[in-house]
Amino acid sequence: MINLFDKLDSLLKGQIKAKRLASLTSSLTEVQLKPSYKRATIDSLLDGLNKTIAVVGKVLFFIKHENITPLYYLACDSNQVCFVLTVYGMSNEAIKEGDQITLLDPCFRNNNFSWNEKHYDFRSVRVDFLEQVQVNGKPIPPRHSVRSSIYAQHKP
Repeated sequence: MINLFDKLDSLLKGQIKAKRLASLTSSLTEVQLKPSYKRATIDSLLDGLNKTIAVVGKVLFFIKHENITPLYYLACDSNQVCFVLTVYGMSNEAIKEGDQITLLDPCFRNNNFSWNEKHYDFRSVRVDFLEQVQVNGKPIPPRHSVRSSIYAQHKP
């Protein structure tokens, strides 16, 4: 987990130029939402499930790590605020770098903690179901659905 947090931390601390972010996010305001959803940005989300809210963003990076699940992406919203997108139940072909994403009913968390004298501070959105994501304006096809299992072992 710490290796993953270190990767996230380094990506969030400035590998993305402001000019590049501006060009990537310029088209995000044109996305049409269902009338039942209200457009929001990462800064306006509350901790936990945000019902009837939609966040439109752009995928910047796929974050490779040791585990099969969940999938992690670095994304940004229309205000160019970067966040970590954690995805469960989808194959890694469903979302790619450069894709425009619409996150419906996002589950938000503001992560702020220290471990071994290192401080981590980042925002994250968790996606549990295919129906919570649209990629490039379209629902994710059912063929990208995968079943996830978590195996825990106690190693003394």
